[in-house]
Amino acid sequence: MKIRQATASDADEIARIINAAFEIEREFRRGERTSPSEVLTSISTKHEIFLVAEDGGRLVGAVEVRVDGDAGYFGMLAVDASVRRGGIGRAVVEAAEAHCRRAGCSVMTMSTGENRTELIPYYEKMGYRVTAVEPSTNPAFKYPIRVVNMEKLL
Repeated sequence: MKIRQATASDADEIARIINAAFEIEREFRRGERTSPSEVLTSISTKHEIFLVAEDGGRLVGAVEVRVDGDAGYFGMLAVDASVRRGGIGRAVVEAAEAHCRRAGCSVMTMSTGENRTELIPYYEKMGYRVTAVEPSTNPAFKYPIRVVNMEKLL
């Protein structure tokens, strides 16, 4: 498996992997989690990238990574269902942390919906801790949810 920075030609496959992984959120999310055009916009933003995990020439994981001063952020972590539970998610997050460390970040942040109770212990095992729980104002949600913000010192 190889982890690399995504290119514009990866946008469709990144969106497919993310939307499939976030299908579990259909209960409380309106529409798809992302689109190829949103991925392309992220890829072309100065302080934002996508990292992808590639296995045998096939994309099997993706994560959005942003740098804002001394804080890094990752979101939309997704792994193809056929290879989940094999360490790809952790490897992609570690690559995101390394990218942010190289960019001068001293902390890595992320957030998840409180409804995704299985994710909080997963991120805690990687060294993240809850810093705040707050209501979301994102119109993408069908009803009010709370967002769990987490961080890890780099």
